[in-house]
Amino acid sequence: MSTGSVNMYRRTCRRVGLDRNPLRRREDRVQTGFAVLLALVFLIVVPVLAVTVGGRVYRVEAAAVQAETARLHQVDATVIETGKAPLYAPVVPARVSWKDADGVTHTGDYQSTTVVEPGSAVPIWLNERGAIVEPPSSSQPASKAVMLTAGAVLGVSIALAGSYLLLRRGLDRRRLRRWETEWVAADLTWGHG
Repeated sequence: MSTGSVNMYRRTCRRVGLDRNPLRRREDRVQTGFAVLLALVFLIVVPVLAVTVGGRVYRVEAAAVQAETARLHQVDATVIETGKAPLYAPVVPARVSWKDADGVTHTGDYQSTTVVEPGSAVPIWLNERGAIVEPPSSSQPASKAVMLTAGAVLGVSIALAGSYLLLRRGLDRRRLRRWETEWVAADLTWGHG
């Protein structure tokens, strides 16, 4: 190690309370040790949560999307007419027609996420009754897994921060009691009491 890195190491240890300073009280060392322990717990728990909670939610949601996709079927429909989309709307209302497996022509309302013109072909999804439904979402499992994992990590963070703040509050009370006791003793020693 170079002299600069040794000095930086010593400064860092001093700042976080890991030095042998005789002015540091036992409470200060307990608080520092507890903070380090909580940081280690956080660094261990977060990846475990990400793998267990996130992985499980993703598998369950992916299976649900696959089951929904199996219930639905996709057909090509022809746009008959388009409606006026509200300004800045992400969808364009359209009337479409399609033929089922028996060759019977059906019509229905469809909300296109792209600009469509009458006569153009669009893929639509139908349920078992033949009604137009939203297509199965391929991003739903990942987004749900991320959201629930983030919620779990937030919950763990709040629990760890709360436990640190409770410990700090108790240690601060103890420090204040000791401080008062030492001031009373100093006052008696200096002859003011």
